[in-house]
Amino acid sequence: MTGRRGPVAPLRLEACRRILVVRLSSLGDVVRATGCVTALRAACPSAELVVATGEPLAAVFRHDPAVDRLLLAAPPLPPGRFVRDALRQLAPFRREGGFDLAVDLQGTGQSAIWTYASRARVKAGRGGWRPGWLFSVRPDLRVADVAESTRILQHLGVATERAVPRLSVSREAEESVSARLQSAGLPERGYLAVCPFSRWPAKAWPADRYAAALERLGARGIGPVVLTGSTEEAAQARALVDRLPPGTGVTLAGTLSLDELFVLLGRARGALTGDSGPMHAAAALGVSVVALFGPTWPERAGPEGDGHAVLQRMRLRRYHAYRRRTSVRAMEALGVEEVVDAVARIWERAREGPSAASGHDG
Repeated sequence: MTGRRGPVAPLRLEACRRILVVRLSSLGDVVRATGCVTALRAACPSAELVVATGEPLAAVFRHDPAVDRLLLAAPPLPPGRFVRDALRQLAPFRREGGFDLAVDLQGTGQSAIWTYASRARVKAGRGGWRPGWLFSVRPDLRVADVAESTRILQHLGVATERAVPRLSVSREAEESVSARLQSAGLPERGYLAVCPFSRWPAKAWPADRYAAALERLGARGIGPVVLTGSTEEAAQARALVDRLPPGTGVTLAGTLSLDELFVLLGRARGALTGDSGPMHAAAALGVSVVALFGPTWPERAGPEGDGHAVLQRMRLRRYHAYRRRTSVRAMEALGVEEVVDAVARIWERAREGPSAASGHDG
């Protein structure tokens, strides 16, 4: 923990009337914050629990029974407008008695702005030196994000061993996904969900490897396959599905809301993904994942929970090397057969029942 400066109000967790939790981006990081919200609700059952997250990610918390109110940070704005937007959204709470505690689970400049703008009596969380905070924890990239967030809660006095992520979805999303799968001639459950894309090119396994793997999985009777992705990735997803035997796969890339994506993932028998938001969502929904890792570090960003297979053949020295396209060589080190074999193992375990332990190959 970093040092602190100036008087800091003492924290009596049991006396908190209103708490703000801040995690603005990105999808995987926000999904991993859900367990912290649940733990805070259990520790402070009578407090009003307010969550601030990015507008595109509202579905992560919209149906969460632990959340009383949801604040949505606008898409990227110039710094001055971003500050004004945070102050505007938090002003009604200040008029209603303010916040007793604000917890920054992200540790960026923008999340710190929201934390300071809350004017909470006690402020704490992830980040560098934060004047006036009870404490701040510098991120340790060798430690799992969920474990680090759990420690932040423990420093606040929340009695939790692991703030395990979990997601809630709406009945409307359930019904919509059922209709889509039925229309495609696929079962409502028990398929292989494949999420092959990433906004970071260096995190994506090459498309020809995915195509070869899906062909071989189909030959082994593993499927049907349901692909997901964004609107921009729809053509790539269609090209992958076209490699499969007729009737054994479908793409819903570009057609699902975030709520619907969660439903789709939660009904899968297994998921094949890279290091991505859908990977964390599937894990939070209790689905076993084969997670393909290249430049990023599984001990920091791997799927939470048991029953997963994490594959990595080349480890780069810098965690943030994924921001360079040339780092795709780490993903290219993964072979088709090892991926197919890993999917086959989780597929068979799902037939037999819940796995007793997680897998980490690499």
